[in-house]
Amino acid sequence: MTKRETTKITDSVESIRAANRMRDYPQDDVSVYLKEYRNPYMITPHLHTEYEIYYNISGGKGFFIDDHYYDCNPHDLFIIRKMHIHRVAVGDPDNYVRCVISIDSAFIDKLRLLISDRTALDFLDAAGDTLPVKVHLEKEDHEKYLMHIKEYLRLEQAKNSLLLTSKLFELLAFIKYVYRGKEGVVVPESEPELWSEKAIRYIERNFRECQAAEVAHALNINENYLSRLFKNETGTSLNNYIIQRRIAEAKKLLYNGVSVKDTCTSSGFNDCSNFIRTFKKFTGMSPGTIKKQQRSFDEQH
Repeated sequence: MTKRETTKITDSVESIRAANRMRDYPQDDVSVYLKEYRNPYMITPHLHTEYEIYYNISGGKGFFIDDHYYDCNPHDLFIIRKMHIHRVAVGDPDNYVRCVISIDSAFIDKLRLLISDRTALDFLDAAGDTLPVKVHLEKEDHEKYLMHIKEYLRLEQAKNSLLLTSKLFELLAFIKYVYRGKEGVVVPESEPELWSEKAIRYIERNFRECQAAEVAHALNINENYLSRLFKNETGTSLNNYIIQRRIAEAKKLLYNGVSVKDTCTSSGFNDCSNFIRTFKKFTGMSPGTIKKQQRSFDEQH
């Protein structure tokens, strides 16, 4: 890449960064923003009730979606369907920049009513199924994508809702375009390199019943040594991460209408009182509050 081309891309990112600083992160139907990350540790497992389109501009290393692990290279674009537990492994925290689009699922249903082809947005639900979970944007598409993001943020600042909706359609159409011809393509899983990543993949598949000792035994490594490595590489303890993963699963079940009691046992907690106490400690709210939020959401949609 020439110096002029590099400068052009850098200028686009800087423009997005400037627009991003001038706005609050909206928690409405659509949220488009640039995120920079300076924490060297891995982001904890989480899920959304919205669709998320994640674009790694730089610094990302790997991506866990449920119990699958994928390489995350610069200019890789992921579509994460709603209610799928995921997390990113950061390779270069000093240079980690990603662009995230979050779209409420009910809003997607509203958008479908505005277009003649009601299946045009179905690709959002197909990613990771009949479509690959990620695509790589080559230089030209990378530049176009950043320009779309920059223009969306400009229109958002101008508070022009009509043009903003039109731009959102254009942005989604572009994402669908880069997925063209990829039906049936399966992105191969990658083999984690770090001991923490290997441990996390094992936890993903066994989090309901596993403890730190079992993880170490499965990986054929000393438990104390693994615990030290895990803490150094992620910033949290091995047992703490197992609890975080169970909490993420519990939130998913609660959002899907499962009772608190059944959520407790299905997410790996044996005692309901301990589950409620732990859930509140990690999320700041009780399981019952999550269920009330979901009932309110269902009534509104």
